[in-house]
Amino acid sequence: MKRIPLLLVALISSLMVVSGSALASARHAAASPTNTSGPTITGTTATGATLSATSGAWNGTTPISYAYQWQRCNSSGSGCGSISSATNQNYVVSNSDAGRTIRVQVTATNGDGSNEALSGATATIVNPGTIPANTKQPDPSGKAEDGQKVTVDPGNWSGQKPIAFSYQWQSCNAAGVCTDIAGATSQSFSVTSSQVGSKLRAMVTAANSAGKATASSNLTVAVIAKTTGSPVNTTLPLISGSALVGHTVQSSTGVWTGVTTTFGYQWSRCNTNGTSCANISGATGQSYGIGTVDAGNALRVSVTATNSTGSGSATSAASTITATFVLKASFSATLRTGQEVPRPHGTRVGAAGRFTAKLTGRTLQWTLTFSHLTGRPTVAGLNKGLRGMNGVAFKTLCRNCYSPSHGTLTLTASQRDALVRGRTYVNIHAMKNRLGEIRGQINRVA
Repeated sequence: MKRIPLLLVALISSLMVVSGSALASARHAAASPTNTSGPTITGTTATGATLSATSGAWNGTTPISYAYQWQRCNSSGSGCGSISSATNQNYVVSNSDAGRTIRVQVTATNGDGSNEALSGATATIVNPGTIPANTKQPDPSGKAEDGQKVTVDPGNWSGQKPIAFSYQWQSCNAAGVCTDIAGATSQSFSVTSSQVGSKLRAMVTAANSAGKATASSNLTVAVIAKTTGSPVNTTLPLISGSALVGHTVQSSTGVWTGVTTTFGYQWSRCNTNGTSCANISGATGQSYGIGTVDAGNALRVSVTATNSTGSGSATSAASTITATFVLKASFSATLRTGQEVPRPHGTRVGAAGRFTAKLTGRTLQWTLTFSHLTGRPTVAGLNKGLRGMNGVAFKTLCRNCYSPSHGTLTLTASQRDALVRGRTYVNIHAMKNRLGEIRGQINRVA
């Protein structure tokens, strides 16, 4: 038997050690996936929205495949449970998720095995209908003038109550670029000289437990410099319109120096020559309806202009009431259930009525027809009010009415004025609808 030289034995041993190390190293490189950065979720956390998951970052033998399982958790992100069939990379948020949070579990798999990683929890899922949404734009009021105060109303908002409001006033240049005014975070803002020439608006933020939203107000007019003196009249007010009984006359403001804030009016009744004048009680609007008591007399109007530093007054020339006018007009109204406020209940299909009338002076001759009501009307009458708004009843047409019904009424001057201006309506009440079953706005037709 031949002996192997010691040098050859040492060489073989060294090769075996190197081969074993290489094999061990190869075995070490073949490993199951290990997560190094957790999965993430993107998307809007609201019912009906779609969330998307990323797989995160993994080490391990490639290729690596990924599987997803979405989970529904409580509002703190714990107590999670798998959502049935939610195994895609995307997930559409359902109504069942409202008030909860969402996680996704990612399973990474390769030839050496698999491992799991769980994402962080989303924000609490909300129902979009509960987040504040602006339904009427906020509107500023007040004088946009150096030294004056402007105030913004919050506008109207839908959404879950209660809703809290916060404000940020902005100054906008001629190009429409708006910037925040430092410290102007109250509902009212005191205008300073630095805003002169700019327009103002407020950003109103509405917040509730579901979220928040912001709306901008309308713009003010351009801010003007501070008024330096009380108004001074340079052109007297002027009365316009037919100076006849039954007609309405109007007053102009006249022309004034300085910037005015408000105008006030006071009509007075004078003798034919325009002297011995006395204020007419309650006649403080810009227009005045001439009555029979004014026949043969004259009218004047005094206008008071007011600004931040004071006020001034000026009186118009006299306007003589030269003739009596007998107003003649025709009216009609179509009565429907849909015009009632509030809407009636249990009405019949086709419930309707028709009102026609002729006015001569203060005498009103009328005819009323109706059909398909829930019963005989308990009362029908005339009310003051605009369409869609309730008003005070001022004349009864009939009780336990039959169709057709006829009659004659005598109106006061204010009642006639409301009728002519389209500010009256006919209302028919029934036993089942005591607040009104059919209603129609009265319109002048001739």
